[in-house]
Amino acid sequence: MPGKLDDISEAIGRLRASVADIQRRIADNQRLQDERYADQRAALRDLAQKLDKHAASIETIRPTVAALELARSKLMTWASIGFASVVLLGWIVEAAIKWLVTAILSHFQ
Repeated sequence: MPGKLDDISEAIGRLRASVADIQRRIADNQRLQDERYADQRAALRDLAQKLDKHAASIETIRPTVAALELARSKLMTWASIGFASVVLLGWIVEAAIKWLVTAILSHFQ
């Protein structure tokens, strides 16, 4: 029986060592997770600050963008009016040339 008790005692010792090793690994893992969590929180805080800065800069350029959109709209309106005027002037010139050619040809007949 003393041999069995020695074997049991050795098995219990190995189990205690395994449990202690597992507990150490768990503690190390928990520490690493806490460090990662702290690093991620810091990174997210930095990103939030950067996003706030970008949002503020976008708010400052918003009136400029609105003014440019209005200027573009006015430019397109004037371009459309100019194009229509050129087309109308072209029709008038074409009609005048046709009338002039017709008048000259009828003069020779």
